[in-house]
Parts: sequence; C-alpha cells; structure tokens
Amino acid sequence: MNTRRELLQVQPTNLGAGGVFAPSRTGLQQITFQIPKLPRVMMGKTLRITGKFGIFKSGGTKPLNATNYLVQNPADNAFSIDGRIGVSSCIDTLSIQNLRGATYSLVKNYNRLCSSIVPLNQSFANYINGVDDEFGQGKQITQAKRCDKDFDFALPLLDGFLQADPVDMYLTEGLTITLTLAPDNFVLNNVYWRNQNATIPQGAYYQMSDIVLSVETEIPDEMGQKAMMQNTKGLMTFKTYSSFYNVVVSNQHNLSFLFNTRNTSAIVGNLIPSEWLNNYQYNSSMTPQLLYKNSAGVLNNQMRMNSFTYQKSGVRLPYDFEIVSRDTQDEGVADSVKNLTEIEAIRDGWSAYNLYKSLETELSNPLSDSVQNKFDRSKYAINFQDKENAYMLGVSYDKLGSGVDFRNETFSLRIQSTLPADQSFEPHSLYLFVQAENQIIFDNGNITVLS
Repeated sequence: MNTRRELLQVQPTNLGAGGVFAPSRTGLQQITFQIPKLPRVMMGKTLRITGKFGIFKSGGTKPLNATNYLVQNPADNAFSIDGRIGVSSCIDTLSIQNLRGATYSLVKNYNRLCSSIVPLNQSFANYINGVDDEFGQGKQITQAKRCDKDFDFALPLLDGFLQADPVDMYLTEGLTITLTLAPDNFVLNNVYWRNQNATIPQGAYYQMSDIVLSVETEIPDEMGQKAMMQNTKGLMTFKTYSSFYNVVVSNQHNLSFLFNTRNTSAIVGNLIPSEWLNNYQYNSSMTPQLLYKNSAGVLNNQMRMNSFTYQKSGVRLPYDFEIVSRDTQDEGVADSVKNLTEIEAIRDGWSAYNLYKSLETELSNPLSDSVQNKFDRSKYAINFQDKENAYMLGVSYDKLGSGVDFRNETFSLRIQSTLPADQSFEPHSLYLFVQAENQIIFDNGNITVLS
C-alpha cells in the first residue's frame, strides 16, 4: 500500500468577531477545533496549535518594553507570563472527543500539569529554548521582555491520546479538541513578588488570534482508504493524566484519594501557595516548595522539607521507606533521592538528558542583586536559568509493565516539613496528576473507554 503525507490545517469553529480569543473581553472562554472523519492516519505528536499572543493593560495599551524586568519603571508596565511553559499556561482544560460527543480524554488543570512535566521532560537545550545566558538573563526574563509586543507561538498538546500511536481518523469518527482558557489573572503576573514597591494595576488581559490547528496526516492509496472505511473494529491504548486537588494546611499533612484507575504508571504533583493562584501579584504557574512569610509579610522563605511517604492501602508503595529530604536541606546539598523519584515519575531516570539536573542546578545560585535573590536559603531543584524553583512531587509505579491497580484501593501521601516556631502556616494548593493506561474499544460504531 502506497501512502503520502499531507498537512491538515483546521481553524476554530467558534472564531467569533475578528477571530480573537480574549476570555474577559470577548467572552470566548473556549477554543474548539473539529477534525473531520477522513480515511487518514493522524500523527498526533506533530499536532500544533499556532497563533499570535499578546498582553494588554486595562485601557487596551501595550506594556512598555522593560529595560530591567525586575525594577521596571513604572512598575505597572512589567507584566509577563510564565517563562517555563509560556502560552501553555493559558490552557486550563484540554478535552478530546469524537464528533458524536464520546470523550476519549479529559485533562483538568492542564497548565499546572505542564508546570511539572515540561521542566522535567526536556533536554537542557530545549529547556532554555536557545536563550543565551552569557549575561545571566534566564528564560523567565527574556520572555518577559517579549510581552511588550505580540509574538507567535506553536504549542504541542501533551496529552497521551495524541502522544501515543498514530490515530485512525475514520475509526475514531473524527475529533473535537476543546481548549478551555484560563483567567487573565492566572496567566499574567506583575513584578510585585520581586519588588514589593511595585504598584499592582488590575484589568490587564491577554488575547490570542490567528489560531490554527496543524497536524501531519498519512493518506493511503485508494485501496487503503477503502480498507479503512470498511474497518469497524479496533483497540487503542494510551496513557493519560487524571487530576486531583488538595489543600495543605499543616506541616504534618496527610491526604488520601481513591483514584479508581487501573494500570497506574506514575503520579506527579506540584505545590503553590493558595493565595498566588489567580492573582496578578504572583505567577500562578510556579512550583515552589512550601513557603513561609518574611519580615515584610511576603511568602519568600522556604520551609525545610523533611520527608515524603507514599502508600497504597496503608502499605508503602512503590518504596518501602520514606523519601527523606531533611538532612540534605540542612546541609545545603543536592536532594538526590527525592529528585530521582520525581524525575522517574515523568521519564526514565537513567537518561543522559538528566545530566542537566546536576549540582550546578540543584544548589543555590543567587543573583548579585538582593531584590532578585528571592529566597534566603539554598534551592533544591532546577534554578540555573530562571533562578526559580521547579520543586515537584511524584513517584513511578511501573514503567515497563501493566502498572498498579488503584480501582478499589486508596492512595495516601504524607508530607512532613518544619515551620519556624514564630511563623504561621499558610495554605498551599497541591495538584496531583495520575498517569494511567486507557483503552478505547471500537466495535461497529460503539465506543467503550476503559480507564
């Protein structure tokens, strides 16, 4: 059978006036693409959402070009988006259905998932995205400078349905991909955390335009297309994420969830102070460890993380010991065991790409300006490029086999930390994402999704 490659491009079905998506201005909170039912094979890994992104102040004017991102004058012009995941921070929910409405995959809090899997899933060259750090300007700072004018973007969708095997577009009966956009005050942030003298204007917003979905497809010859149209049975297997949310309110925190997933392969999570979410003053996509307030009342100081314990129905699994961070944080050295568990939750820990997560990136790397040195103690996760923590939780259950069954057994996690005696604990939001295998069974027009 002969085949040929062709690029398929699809515009949103809900373009609206001017084709602009600005949730707080146009009311268009969702971007919907409908991929037709065609006798083709779609290469999901090549799928990209392309378009133009821009930030505007409340009056519709652009922020000024920052000569110094941290001490911008006037400070109310210094708006930016997260430097690690960029425009992916705009996607709150990712839904993939067929044209008849059957749901294949649904990922909530997609932007917070990207905050974990993007920094720990790429090579160092991809992570810095070609940024020249000769003068100490990391990716966070250079991207912030770009926000004074619109820029083009091309986003992959990191969902297991698309990242697995090629998709039979005829058997799946076409696809409807829906992106639910995050609020403006989640995506955008001001310089307040770095400079408490900055004023905090309200009403800044983002907009996206010229949106197009592009994906490579493989088209068989006439005989192959007829065979695809006659085929009514099939099985598709892929790994996807389910999201869970919890609030940490104590330095001795215990949580318990019933995931109801079979073939569970990994769990990954991240933390953020709850008051930072949907707040112009802070970056809602950051992933620090637990924080307490400094003398100025700003959450700038890191609490000592003591240990993590993962359990299944009361039994420690996959590790029969606590993941202890207490001594490494006291001594200011790399937290190697904890880092290994978190990185293996996303990819193979033995990969050569892990060399970039080294002592140079694990230990403190402050800038000379005290305003820029946001933490007053060592950092224990990626910080070489943007000087901000990428502190993750997570474990891998089974990379090679069929995974662990959590359908009738609970998952438990204990997080122990130390809070200074003169401090009060501030609530932190904990996002957990459970990676498990899904199966879609196609049988004469009937579709069954097994998770």
